[in-house]
Amino acid sequence: MFVARTVFVGAAAAILCYQLILPPVVGLADNGDFVKVIGRFDLHGRIYRTGHFIDTVYEFHPEQHWVGAFYSTEILLTLPALVLNSLLSKDGTFDLRLMGIVHSALFLAALWLFAPLLANARRAVRIFVYLLVLLIYCDVMYVSGLNSFYMDEPACLLLLLTAVLYLRVLRWHRKQDAILLILAAVLLVTAKTQHALLGFFIAVLLFATRGVLWSERSKLVAGGAACILLASLLMLWKGAPPDYASPALYNVTFIQILPHSRNVDRTLRALGLDDSYRPLIGKNAYWPDSRMDDPVFHREFDKHISVLKLALFYVAHPRDAYQALGDSLAEAGRQRLFGNFDITAGYSPFAESKAFAYWSTFKQRLFFHHGFRFLFAFVGVSVVLSALLWMRRKELSTPALAAGFTLIGMTFTKLAISSLLDASDIARHHLIFFAMFDMMVIATVYLAISANRARNVVRLSKQSAAAREETPVTIPQ
Repeated sequence: MFVARTVFVGAAAAILCYQLILPPVVGLADNGDFVKVIGRFDLHGRIYRTGHFIDTVYEFHPEQHWVGAFYSTEILLTLPALVLNSLLSKDGTFDLRLMGIVHSALFLAALWLFAPLLANARRAVRIFVYLLVLLIYCDVMYVSGLNSFYMDEPACLLLLLTAVLYLRVLRWHRKQDAILLILAAVLLVTAKTQHALLGFFIAVLLFATRGVLWSERSKLVAGGAACILLASLLMLWKGAPPDYASPALYNVTFIQILPHSRNVDRTLRALGLDDSYRPLIGKNAYWPDSRMDDPVFHREFDKHISVLKLALFYVAHPRDAYQALGDSLAEAGRQRLFGNFDITAGYSPFAESKAFAYWSTFKQRLFFHHGFRFLFAFVGVSVVLSALLWMRRKELSTPALAAGFTLIGMTFTKLAISSLLDASDIARHHLIFFAMFDMMVIATVYLAISANRARNVVRLSKQSAAAREETPVTIPQ
């Protein structure tokens, strides 16, 4: 088992090294968000062109120091990269690949901890799942972001770690796994405000299953659930500036809802807007003529549109919600969007790596510009996974069943947040949804191909129990 585990993680490390370390280096270009993380460290790209290329070399410019009201786990992960840079940099610049190494360490740790969970599976099943994990999560769609400072990256990595650690606690009830599970979940929900809501699901799951999950340490699990819930609430409250959501809500309103309305006047009224907002239809919040740079307009817009009001609008207008889901997923099917190479590599702007792109290319061909196909595929996988969980409920423990259905609920929630409350950088903002959807695919495949052995184990267990009942007990004289 150790050899298989080493080969599995070693193969993943080799794939990551080929993409992230060896020239031409693959990464995810900055759309302007990096400053939220690296501004406090005085880092600035040497050759900066928003969205076109990645910068593999960053320089320290104290005069450009900036600290925004953003809090993220990514800020913590930048610290070890800076320590490595202080040891390895010869010219005083910062190499983006060091950030890739820090991110990769978390990813490889998740794989190392995951591998033993399949120890009891048939060899063919174990190898197939290993290959499926490598195919999916070593795809450039996920790997390119490891060479970046996006706040979504730690959320994706810690999501994988949280899932793996939950299964390890369920299997072995080890204290260190439980502590790491709570820590990973807290860091997950504090990665970015948009992901904080996931903490509610995780906290409820841990609290509800604490007695079965780990009866000897149920209070520890309950305390951990409380910490995760508190971290989620704090992140929703103070994780970003008060007006951080305004541009996203603007884009949803004027790019996603109103352009597809059958009756614009009626939709404007339903949103609480008057006819003066009509000229803004089709405009992005970051365009010069969006009026979002006018403080008076900004305040007025915020009075009319909020996350709660938009949610109520979708509830009252299901056709608009359905159309918005389809349109968003049609663009999300793009899977990746920004340039993946440094400008010095000689490629054209927005060039993308073609290596290790089998999974994302397959999904791109299937779903790009086919949003409703994407939606129905997701619903279909959810139904199949739910059916498999229910069919195997006698073999699976209560916490395992609860985890499966919690994963489905979390994925639906991320789909709603990504598709209905945002209309820019759609492919990248669906990253966590992609990761959870692919996790559901892996879980579905595993439950399907391991069913026969599971049934045999249950049958043999019942036969053994029956045999023990039939065997006469001899009482020594």
